[in-house]
Amino acid sequence: MMKKIGSVLKYFILSLFLFFGGVLMDADAPSGSEPVSSLIDRLDDLPDIDPDIDPDIDLPDLLPDGTADKLQAEDSGVPDSPDQDESSDEDEVYQYYYSLLDAGQKAYYDQICGAVSRGEASVELSGITQEEADPIFLSVQYDHPEYFWLDSPYSYRSGDGFVEFIFEYNCEGAEKEKRQREIEDQADAIIAGAPLGGDEYEKIKYVFETIVDQTDYDLSAPDNQNIYSVFGNWTSVCAGYAKASKYLLDQLGVECIYVTGDASGEAHAWNIVRCDGQYYCYDATWGDPLYQEGIGVEMDTTSYEYLCCPDSMLSRTHTPDPAYTLPECTDVSLEYYRLAGRYLESSDREAILGIMRSDIDAGEERTDIQFASPDIYNEVIAQMDPLLNEAMQYEMEATGASQSNISYQYNDNTCRLTVLWTK
Repeated sequence: MMKKIGSVLKYFILSLFLFFGGVLMDADAPSGSEPVSSLIDRLDDLPDIDPDIDPDIDLPDLLPDGTADKLQAEDSGVPDSPDQDESSDEDEVYQYYYSLLDAGQKAYYDQICGAVSRGEASVELSGITQEEADPIFLSVQYDHPEYFWLDSPYSYRSGDGFVEFIFEYNCEGAEKEKRQREIEDQADAIIAGAPLGGDEYEKIKYVFETIVDQTDYDLSAPDNQNIYSVFGNWTSVCAGYAKASKYLLDQLGVECIYVTGDASGEAHAWNIVRCDGQYYCYDATWGDPLYQEGIGVEMDTTSYEYLCCPDSMLSRTHTPDPAYTLPECTDVSLEYYRLAGRYLESSDREAILGIMRSDIDAGEERTDIQFASPDIYNEVIAQMDPLLNEAMQYEMEATGASQSNISYQYNDNTCRLTVLWTK
């Protein structure tokens, strides 16, 4: 046993000499250096191994710090760890639908992801039917908005114990690379403008506002089922709004889920976000005043009611696809108008007028109030004429104006009232 340890130790020391000396057979030795042959002869003169040494000793521990790792890397061809890229886009994506799958389904999911990321024409899955594979394919699409080149339609062929998905790509080659650069450049610029040191809510609000402010809702927008419609053209539909939101929030480290279903009887897509351990509904499409105008709601500003709202509010108009289990969104603490002190849980006349008077005194152009339920909201709408008459009287007294021409807007879906003051 001692001879074996001694032989291995000599091998390590010889490796050290060669490691630090370089490949000396192909170069002249520096002046004053000892020939390799002499070094090898001297290995035989090493003292005997202490018989009390632990026979289970880890021999690399006898080498100088870091030497064993360098020798191993040199031998295996693997570069030193500082030069390795340990990050990947996959690590930055919050894969909610992947988390719902069992081990076998996850293997198929990974197989689809690999084929799509490599741009392969198809992928064949063994031991599964088309009915079983279809929701896995959709899970990949929902989790990975960065696969902008993959269109939703696909064809397939199946046989005894297999199904092959044949992908439809909207771009390939140089065009795909060009679009990738455009998307990354736009996303990088947006992320660079995110609040420094901002908490999760600030990041979510920033992305919501950015998508709403910069994107125009247009049913005829090209590529409107993927994020290129947003970052490449800034025109899209709900799928583009929701996927672009997830793409940005993934990179900002905020958990975001892409959700499909229907809203007011139409197919629709939106998001669920996680903030400070709680889940909230998020719909940038319905936050866009251009979209609100399209469904007959006269709101000329962003509808913040759809930022971090609970199921109880969104469910008035939205119904998610029942095929997937989604987190419940029950917390109400981050509702925008609640945070702003403009959320009322009663139709109390003085409370409403108090908010209006405060805005008139501050010279605000508008007053926004959201009410907790349709019943409360309807009670307020029923008394709008006397409310507005009293508000107009206060405005004229406060501003010295001889008349007031205030107007108001309202959103039945979210129970929000907006009063526009005379300017």
